[in-house]
Amino acid sequence: MNPADQPIRRRALLWAAVVSGLLLAMLDQTIVGTALPGIVDDLGGPGWYVWAFTAYLVPATVLLTVAARLSDRHGRQRVLLTGMGLFVAGSTVCAVAGSMPVLTAGRAVQGVGAAALEALSFIVVSELSGAGRSGAGQAAISAVMGFSFVAGPLVGGLLTDTVGWRWAFLVNVPIGLVAMVAVSLALPAAFGRRESRETPLDVLGIAALSLSVGAVLVGVNRHQELGSWTSATTGGAVVLGLVGLTFFTFVERRAVAPVIPLRVLTDRVSGSLILAGAFATTGLYACVLLVPRWYQLDQGTSATGSGLRVYPLLIGLLIGVNIGAVAVVRRLDVRGPLLVAGAVALIGAGGFALLSGDSPTWAPLASMALLGLGMGPALSGLQIAIGRTTAPGDLGAAMGTLLLGRQVVGVVALTAADALYRSHATTHEAAAATGHGVAWVAGTGAVVAALALVGLRDRLPTPTLTAEDGPSQAGRSAAPASRAAAGAT
Repeated sequence: MNPADQPIRRRALLWAAVVSGLLLAMLDQTIVGTALPGIVDDLGGPGWYVWAFTAYLVPATVLLTVAARLSDRHGRQRVLLTGMGLFVAGSTVCAVAGSMPVLTAGRAVQGVGAAALEALSFIVVSELSGAGRSGAGQAAISAVMGFSFVAGPLVGGLLTDTVGWRWAFLVNVPIGLVAMVAVSLALPAAFGRRESRETPLDVLGIAALSLSVGAVLVGVNRHQELGSWTSATTGGAVVLGLVGLTFFTFVERRAVAPVIPLRVLTDRVSGSLILAGAFATTGLYACVLLVPRWYQLDQGTSATGSGLRVYPLLIGLLIGVNIGAVAVVRRLDVRGPLLVAGAVALIGAGGFALLSGDSPTWAPLASMALLGLGMGPALSGLQIAIGRTTAPGDLGAAMGTLLLGRQVVGVVALTAADALYRSHATTHEAAAATGHGVAWVAGTGAVVAALALVGLRDRLPTPTLTAEDGPSQAGRSAAPASRAAAGAT
């Protein structure tokens, strides 16, 4: 399939389907988080509160790489449709649930589908860009991600306060069904299929990765509930997960077709990009957790009002992802633009470090805007760089690993931000404690990402033709990279 030769209407249909699928998966994480207190009050079973969240988070995270690798084997269309179908089915179960166990089971099914939606959206966008590897697609996808992360709590609050929490799930059903029809019509079944079905499936690697990452996530989430690392379900689960990951690397060295080829991690370029991607956006998680809570509990702002006050972060992200895409594609360089962006994020983190009860109203808003502006380029720029520097056969694994690292480190960032807040709140006011948590988590992430990128002095390769791009793309591939990135603005 040569995307450039497809009718404009067909390409537009496919883009709309891919973006809507990702939007559903990303929004669901934050919408339901806001609606969950009302759900627990309605259905009972407060002990299921954490598990309703964990049941979605664990499969949605651990299966990212698995979904990406399965699509190399079975084609992007089949895995994407399967993910959409599971997400719609899980949403339906949640919408009609009469008890927390049933809702938790539906959340687990949603999580499995969300893994395919998130992983395949980024991969399909990269491949649809063809030889041009336009930054516009990754900028748009990254903007959807940023928008969902910040707008979700507001949408969840509005739905819960007006039509009821069940609509937080029901709204997924018609959109998901329409997206499934669009994908089945616009995306050929063989698109993205690179691996023979006769190649042995890395079942042991998939199992080891899923169980290990799942154990780490369960341990970290249980710690937020119990507040102690000495329990078998907190520190014990994390240790078990780390041991499992060691076993996973042993398995992958011997697998014929590993779910994560170790060369993706050991290669200087792709390994650095994945490490930077895992840490560059930790401030996003800290902000979304701590800032709305501070506005609500300390400033007396409503849930809807606190969501609106986080919008400087969203606006900064939207601007940042576009600037990052244009800069990386135009300069053929990921190191320079993202180091500058990291410095901007550090300035925003510094602003939060100075936050106090006497700070002017605009101070946290400006700090959030700077954080968003500094983190946005990492969302789009690193994905463009992965698409440019990774061999076609490893694209699914590399993109899946990038998303997996971002999710896992994001969960750890949430726990760290909450712990920093609580420890500082015992001796300081709420504003200072909030600023302390955001500053340390955001600043640490920006520094680690910068250290990962500082050694990348090579320019990104100029886009070249592949067999999938077809001969008709030859004339287009000579166009300046800046022209390809122009759509990102």
